Amino acid sequence: MIRKKKIIIPVAIAVVAVLVVLTLYIFIPVSRERQMDALCRVQAHGAYAIVFAPKDTLFLSLRDDSLRNAAIHADSLHDHCDQTGVFVSNNGCLVTTDTLVAEVPSEITGKPLLARLERIDTLLTKRLKKETAEEDELNYYARTHTVVDDGYNDVMAYRTVVTIHKEQTDSALQKVRRAIKDASHIKATMQIHAALTTPYTQQPIRARLLARDHGLLLLQTADEALPVGSTRFSVYRFGVRRLNSKLLAFNDLGSQSVGQLPQEVSRKAILFPACEGGAWVNRSGHLSGIEHGGKRISSLSVARLMRKVHCWPAWWSLNFKAWIKGQRGTTPKTSMEDRPKRVLLCVRTLMADSALYEGEALQTAKELKREGYGMLTRKDGTTLRGMWHADTIGEGELTTDEGLYVGQLDSLMRPKGQGRFYGKDGAYYEGEWKAGKRSGHGFSVNGRQIVHCGSWKNNHFQGERMIYTADRIYGIDLSRHQHEKGKRKYGIDWSNLRITSLGGGSRRVQGKVDYPVSFAYIKATEGKTVFNKYYPSDLRQARKHGVAVGSYHFFSTRKSGAQQAAYFLKMAWIAPTDLPPVLDLEPSDKQIRDMGGDAALFRQVMAWLRIVEQRHGKKPILYVGQLFVNNHLKHAPAALRNYDVWIARYGEFKPYVRLLHWQLTPYGRVRGIHGEVDVNVFNGSKEEFLNYRRSH
Repeated sequence: MIRKKKIIIPVAIAVVAVLVVLTLYIFIPVSRERQMDALCRVQAHGAYAIVFAPKDTLFLSLRDDSLRNAAIHADSLHDHCDQTGVFVSNNGCLVTTDTLVAEVPSEITGKPLLARLERIDTLLTKRLKKETAEEDELNYYARTHTVVDDGYNDVMAYRTVVTIHKEQTDSALQKVRRAIKDASHIKATMQIHAALTTPYTQQPIRARLLARDHGLLLLQTADEALPVGSTRFSVYRFGVRRLNSKLLAFNDLGSQSVGQLPQEVSRKAILFPACEGGAWVNRSGHLSGIEHGGKRISSLSVARLMRKVHCWPAWWSLNFKAWIKGQRGTTPKTSMEDRPKRVLLCVRTLMADSALYEGEALQTAKELKREGYGMLTRKDGTTLRGMWHADTIGEGELTTDEGLYVGQLDSLMRPKGQGRFYGKDGAYYEGEWKAGKRSGHGFSVNGRQIVHCGSWKNNHFQGERMIYTADRIYGIDLSRHQHEKGKRKYGIDWSNLRITSLGGGSRRVQGKVDYPVSFAYIKATEGKTVFNKYYPSDLRQARKHGVAVGSYHFFSTRKSGAQQAAYFLKMAWIAPTDLPPVLDLEPSDKQIRDMGGDAALFRQVMAWLRIVEQRHGKKPILYVGQLFVNNHLKHAPAALRNYDVWIARYGEFKPYVRLLHWQLTPYGRVRGIHGEVDVNVFNGSKEEFLNYRRSH
């Protein structure tokens, strides 16, 4: 009997000791710093994956309303969220909410999957068509420009991005169609990837999903260890105490915040996105809940989630082993010194102009100033977000009814300096801004028109200012006016032709103007009776001296197109190696009205073009002025707009339509020719000109 007592007493003492230790562990307060160091920011990305074979996967958006519904890379999709995570074990496990995947099934199969794939097929087909059209315009720009042109490198960099997007869209579309064919035998399985950051991490830490339940996600770091400097919470499982609980979270707008540390969030404060997943902590500093959608999920739910992975003795064992092995992170000795000296508050307040500000702010002795990352919403619905300093913002993201602007801002928070604009209609602009408008140099692309790269003023494109160099291809056009000045007559020294002047003005010239004449167009006929008597000799001399030569006809509004085409074909000598024939179209507005309007004019023009093309097999070129392009060519039938265009425009800006040649001045000077000469420039490089000659 005495022996039994001797055994029972030590056992009882041991049990009491264990209970005392557990009681102390549960109820002795944990320091505020250790509580804060048990939090991290979580950036989660999610997608459905259809795996055809290793390294052959199609990723679908978690929701049908996402901007990019399918991709070949999961990180190309836009399903992500930034929120707070709470470490709950020494082997790197943490809890956060399932905001990213709320109300989304873990797997899609059968008819629902087929229906989604068919919708995605339609969307990707439209996107591919748009991106192809945009790439075509950028390729046209590349063919007709060189590195010497202003903005060339910027346009080419953008073209690279468009090409990559198009290739990815095409690849995703092909995989979607593969999946549609075999929809009854495949499934789309949810995948979630997360990146964690703490105040002490230099690079994001990857984490994987372990379990999902009761609106919560259980994640674990890739190395199965707490990050350096981090601690963990103990999950309070002895009844949830709501009184005097406090919420700890990264109470800001996400990972772009300058706030490096979590905060204790006031119950009266508006909860910002990163508060999602925050830790509700009892008076002893243990985890009593998780913040989710403005409500608290009990720590009992956290315990149930963890039990889905391991039983509690297993968790205790894992924590103990991690501690023994030294895997548990410890706060660096310098951590307190590294903590920010200024405390940033998170506020939701109306400004003097009734704009709503939500974000970080600094409380000074006199006032509250916006400092750090925040978002301003104006009465008209426009929003401005970015990094604020001393109540001002130098650059950010401005969202309006028209689209999204990203770049520098002036004191009135309008676009100024360098910036990019993404229009809701698919338009893109990159360049200079002033007082909220495109002003200065920039380029715009929308896939429905040529690239507008050049000078802008008050949102209007003025044109491209070319830099004239010896690397460009120059030409001239001739008529009897180069041979006759009043009663005097002049010849042309074809062996000595050099362009020596571009007519002055504000044109930008690099080096000396001393350019060879690479091509010449010679007037042959006008109407159905006028013939240029100098045409035969000029044509022979141009061919003899190796100048690419072509013939042109001046259109008359008084004769039919068929009659004029017959006369031109009778009088013009067009060799197989010559440049395509040209129709010079310069009617006045009155002449067009007298003919019966644009429709009547274009019928006769089309008749001339078709007859000449059928006879010589060369698609003629249409010569017009810039005013004719602006006022009449837009009314032309589609068939006419398919012809190459040669435009006369004598200002400082190059015509901003698809063109073959640009007649830039009627006041040029050419050695070997008396008087002023029309000077033209080919819209492309030397290589493009050679390709053009070979193909025509």
